[in-house]
Amino acid sequence: MRWPFQNNGALLKQFYEDRWHRSDPFDVNSPWIAGKYPALRYNEGGHSNYNKTSTYWTTNVWYLRARTIEFGYTLPKAWVQKVKIQRARVYANASNLFSIDNMKKVGVEPEIIDPNGLQYPQNRFINLGVNLSF
Repeated sequence: MRWPFQNNGALLKQFYEDRWHRSDPFDVNSPWIAGKYPALRYNEGGHSNYNKTSTYWTTNVWYLRARTIEFGYTLPKAWVQKVKIQRARVYANASNLFSIDNMKKVGVEPEIIDPNGLQYPQNRFINLGVNLSF
């Protein structure tokens, strides 16, 4: 979020639509229109308006993640011995099934550790299985 144009990156819609900007983008003397987010623009000599250190984009992140959940059921021996199976178990497990966090409003994964935000979010996996012992 700190470097919105880095690596030809796309802006999140809310940062673009609710930002400080000039009423006429081609006239540097036109009046400013207030917004929630800072102005996003290229300046002469580089991108000096958004590559300076600032606490504006700093966010206190909190989250609760279901990292791994597994449900299983072992069928009673009386049922499985009828079909000559010693043990039968059915199960379902999931990784990263859901996350409760305060970062959904900006569309950022709470566990991203890359300082420029160019990291993919956590993958979600759901597995179903049967474990049979003959």
